Amino acid sequence: MAEPYHEVASEHVGGRIDILTISGLARRMIQRFWPLVAEDAGFDESQPPTFLTLETAQYFMSRVTDPLREEGAFAGLSIAESRLYSQLIDNINKAALVGFPPSEISGRLEGAWIGGEGQESEGQESEGRESVFADAQRAADRYLQMCRENNLLGFGLQLQVFRKHLWPNDTCRNYLRGTYRHLIADNVEEGVPTAHDILLEWIPNMDSALVICDEGGGYRKFLGADPDSAERLKGCCGHHIRVEDGEAEGEENGSASNGQAKISGLGKQVSRALQPHKGNLGSPEEIRELREQVGVIQEETYPEMLEAVGRRVKSLIEGGSEPEDIAVLAPFLSDTLRRELSNLLTRLEVPFSLRRPSRPLSKEPAVKALLALSATAHPAWRVQLGTQDLAQALAFSIGDMDPIRAHLLARAVYETDEEGRPRLRPFSAVASGTQGRVTYRLGEQYNQIQQWTEGYVGEDDQPLDHFLNRIFGEVLSQEGFGFHDDLGAAARADRLIESARKFRKVIEKADLEGQGPTQDPTHGPAQGPSQGLRQGSPTGRLYLQTVRKGVAAAQYVQDWSEGTDEGVLLTPAHTFLVQNRRAPHQFWLDIGSTGWHSRIKQPLTHPHVLSRSWEEGKEWTDADETAAGLDMLSRITDGLTRRCSGQVHLAISGRGRNGQREQGYLLKAFQQLFGRARQ
Repeated sequence: MAEPYHEVASEHVGGRIDILTISGLARRMIQRFWPLVAEDAGFDESQPPTFLTLETAQYFMSRVTDPLREEGAFAGLSIAESRLYSQLIDNINKAALVGFPPSEISGRLEGAWIGGEGQESEGQESEGRESVFADAQRAADRYLQMCRENNLLGFGLQLQVFRKHLWPNDTCRNYLRGTYRHLIADNVEEGVPTAHDILLEWIPNMDSALVICDEGGGYRKFLGADPDSAERLKGCCGHHIRVEDGEAEGEENGSASNGQAKISGLGKQVSRALQPHKGNLGSPEEIRELREQVGVIQEETYPEMLEAVGRRVKSLIEGGSEPEDIAVLAPFLSDTLRRELSNLLTRLEVPFSLRRPSRPLSKEPAVKALLALSATAHPAWRVQLGTQDLAQALAFSIGDMDPIRAHLLARAVYETDEEGRPRLRPFSAVASGTQGRVTYRLGEQYNQIQQWTEGYVGEDDQPLDHFLNRIFGEVLSQEGFGFHDDLGAAARADRLIESARKFRKVIEKADLEGQGPTQDPTHGPAQGPSQGLRQGSPTGRLYLQTVRKGVAAAQYVQDWSEGTDEGVLLTPAHTFLVQNRRAPHQFWLDIGSTGWHSRIKQPLTHPHVLSRSWEEGKEWTDADETAAGLDMLSRITDGLTRRCSGQVHLAISGRGRNGQREQGYLLKAFQQLFGRARQ
């Protein structure tokens, strides 16, 4: 999103410009003025702040949450550890983004909870939900206390310190006033209320300001975006300009561009079909004209639908369309769907690129291989591997090693001693029959990995990121190994190394070992380890354990930029929208799926209840859930059609991926539209 500004600045701007998010501005001001506000904010002013990454924030949350779980907290809640940590942190972030005290988290969630079928999720019974909310509050309180005691600042605390302590400070305000005289606030509809509050106070003191808001936006509502709050900024602007299809029109004269593409009208009609209060449907003639912009692919089964989509994509390219002009969009891009589409387009010889930045780093095969080898090279850490984990690592790391032989080899070479320390046996110790089935050529390549890791064991006091860098450079990137000439795998290895390095630096800077367990201000001492938050473990082991729990690695800028212009784009619809891309041809997969309008169930947090627009104490009903889903679906379809200049291809499966017939709201909306076209 910042790239166009960088390009213009490099060509036309002589002075310096800063391109920042509100959190980036907060972090910069905290670093500059820390001694002025640290004590008032509850931190130690004699020590610098430590800014947490996504991984380290979840790691520290685990240090206060795991003891609570041992005491019986979150009982009956069936949820992955990584999701537990991330939702607890999300509550703290929402408090900062919206502007309410973190101590109100449980009260707001309890006030909206009515129980009953339809609101239960992930195995949690309604009668126990109130106690779970109380547990979430205890976890938040302990986490925030630990952060203040150790000068740890995650995303939420950074915003809170900036908004509550730095922004009102005259020294900070004068610095900002003297440094910045002109302001461009872009995509404010994706901003949060706290950022809008600051802009409302800041803009009047600027020499000039430009506020840019996309109509129908707010795709990041689940992350705290508040387009209704952004509307407040309209009042502090002296001139209002509406831009439509590249032409600017004065809003006050009520005129609008007549050059809007026909396909854009489709989104408006779908929105009206989804939400009748937005207006009546167009005439049958108008709908028939829009119908010409829609292609329909309908098959009985999900695999048949995907195959038909692949053939249509291939046909478009053979007809002269550029692969880069085609986007295949789904509500979610699961690992299974990702693999199926990749295999399909590869078989059809169609170039493609994948874009799913939210995918956890630990899910990548290249990363799984490196993590498994890390465990075998550090036996003192006693990180246990399953045979399947090692087999997958060998299959990826050794060129031409197929899964069957990798499994045979893993079963033959992996062992643990009486103290639970893992080790890899040399290929020569494998039974001759197994050696023959694996082949001696592949066995020799395995020996190179085994001998290298065995030789490294004596050096296991080196940082994990150093180990990863070495094994990649000295072995796995060499000819005959899986990372050789695989630029994608090399990029993921680089990100893993960067992630491990950031984790190590934060842990080492925090220097928490030996400080003792965190105290709970209301419930007494936490039942944490006596050795403090690090438990006396090497930082590399802590990182390995954290990532193996499924903690999502931090997103990196290159995840959004690299390779996005090569081939057919495969991506979730949300990702496509927030990337601000366009595609003349869009394929919407399985429009009967409820995934297009159903939000992910989150038993410990709630993006709508923890928002400024929600009345505290008001109950969240099934009707509210339906209305929120329809509103987001309306925004998505309108946004997609605004970014389409050719044709939307609707892919319909008679039976969804689970084999059941689905009648989601998006399919029903198109059925209503097409029915009117036949009148």
